Amino acid sequence: MQKKHQLFALSILSLSLLLVGCGQQHLVSQNTTKPVAKPKNIIVLINDGAGVGTWDATANWQYGGREKTPYANFPAKYAMTTYPLNTSKSPTNNSDSVVNYDPQQAWDTTPTQSEKLAVKGYEYLSKNPTDSAAAGTALASGKKTFNNAINYDNYGNPVDFITLTAKKEGKATGVITTVPFSHATPAAFGAQNISRNNYHAISNQMLSQGHLDLVMGTGAPGYNVNGTPCEALASNESKVGCDEKTRSTYLSSEDWNKLTKGQLVAKNNAFAWNIIRDKQDFEALANGSKVYTGPIFASPKIANTLQQARQVAIVGKDGKNPSGDAYVKTVPTLSVMTKGAINHLSKNPNGFFLMVEGGATDWSAHTSSCSSQWNYGTCTNEPEYGRLMEETKDFNDAVKATIDWVEKNSNWNETLVIVTTDHDNGMPMGADANTKPFQLIENKGKGNLPKFSFRPTGDHSNALVPLWAKGAGSERFAHQVKGIDKGYAKYTKMNDGRYIDNTDVFNVIDQALTK
Repeated sequence: MQKKHQLFALSILSLSLLLVGCGQQHLVSQNTTKPVAKPKNIIVLINDGAGVGTWDATANWQYGGREKTPYANFPAKYAMTTYPLNTSKSPTNNSDSVVNYDPQQAWDTTPTQSEKLAVKGYEYLSKNPTDSAAAGTALASGKKTFNNAINYDNYGNPVDFITLTAKKEGKATGVITTVPFSHATPAAFGAQNISRNNYHAISNQMLSQGHLDLVMGTGAPGYNVNGTPCEALASNESKVGCDEKTRSTYLSSEDWNKLTKGQLVAKNNAFAWNIIRDKQDFEALANGSKVYTGPIFASPKIANTLQQARQVAIVGKDGKNPSGDAYVKTVPTLSVMTKGAINHLSKNPNGFFLMVEGGATDWSAHTSSCSSQWNYGTCTNEPEYGRLMEETKDFNDAVKATIDWVEKNSNWNETLVIVTTDHDNGMPMGADANTKPFQLIENKGKGNLPKFSFRPTGDHSNALVPLWAKGAGSERFAHQVKGIDKGYAKYTKMNDGRYIDNTDVFNVIDQALTK
């Protein structure tokens, strides 16, 4: 009998080691390992809408391969599920999860009769995907909810989100995005609303409730999608951001007036918002030559996105860029914004929490079907492969800037960095993925544009997405593993197939902050 008990105990230990192994530093027993480090700083970087193919295509062009990305050697590497509780646009007043993830169906290579979705796995993954609001809520609050909700549950009740916890712990807090600051993902880290489309209410919360010490993103008025002042538009130029319909889409004119007059002061704050708009001021904040007292509201002089929505007829051509189009020269990059935000927030002796979003990756991916209702930018009759890669390059540069800061000004024992996305969009894969299911994008070498294809739905999918983490508390992800997806390991080769859920990002950060 004693021998049987010993064998059983050894089997349990072996299983535990298998689940938490693979070269990572994980907790095996609270009695045999030292306590997990509690991070002083937490930085979450979200490349919105980036499927595996988006990461790969950009890594191949930018670095020559995925193994050369800034986060390639992060010790924690997982896949992540992103499905919502349901796809309703309003509460259904129950806790029933009507969407899930089934690895067997996800990787089913049985052919279909569809030109858009050539195998059953593509069909399965395209059904009932999350939107950025439900996905952002899961990441920020740990709650599965209906599509459209910003930190609201399926009963119509607001739920707390991780930024509030960081504030209670005495940390400085901030959000950055390359799209409007009151859009779904930054909103999920700064507000609560039953609908993501209530932009004025969301922006007011972000600026008035005192939850945030820094807000960076587009959304302020005065300029169009090319960064042209509204009073100087050319006759062939987009009026988005300047006309009556769009100039105040994301921030009410009343709140903008209060901001510019120094009359909008957040709760429990002695200072009005410092306003940054000029590219030079973003750069001064990033290089440390300019320092601000009080909170910062920084909105570049452009409408909608930093670069994705620009018009080539106005900005011109540049063959060095994946799209072949020149960049708008009057706005900062995401890496500059990230450096500046970290400089500002890290002045707090208790550390900081920062969410950085590459938001326009998703906007480019939505062009996989140009008839899509989600066409935010300049979709033509061709998908925006080049601009998709440009947005992820900008994001990768922001990750690199973050890592550089940690290694020069902090260390991995006091800072936790998480790199991921909120969901896949368009299921980008190899050029022949219709006849070779789940084909990876072929690496053509650094500086050479890869050939790839979208599943032309114009929408998100429930495909697993990657997550990388490093630093204080990153080992906690090992305890969140939901299973091993052999298909993900086989077809993406991103990791051994272990996957977590998007709510586990909140769980890990919450534990890191409070335990």
